[in-house]
Amino acid sequence: MATDIYQKIENDFGTDSKKVMEEIKFMNAQSKGMIGNRILRAVVYLAKGNFDDFRYFAEKARTEFNEVLRQAEHDENGHKIYDFNKSFYQLKLMDK
Repeated sequence: MATDIYQKIENDFGTDSKKVMEEIKFMNAQSKGMIGNRILRAVVYLAKGNFDDFRYFAEKARTEFNEVLRQAEHDENGHKIYDFNKSFYQLKLMDK
């Protein structure tokens, strides 16, 4: 996992950070390491610091990762506004 993702989790989730990290370990084990940084960034972004939302989007990413990416990277009109191949720092989302 990229450093910016870890830092964003700590910033956004505070005391729930450890629970989020455990969920990520579980996701990686289930997917045999196939969950990449782009998906993780999308899930963390969509959750906005809410652990229950993180679990929801993490579960959704297991079966509908394209939908999770679309929701995270596009606005309501379908225009791409983010590319989560880039770090939260590059996207200026670290403190949002």
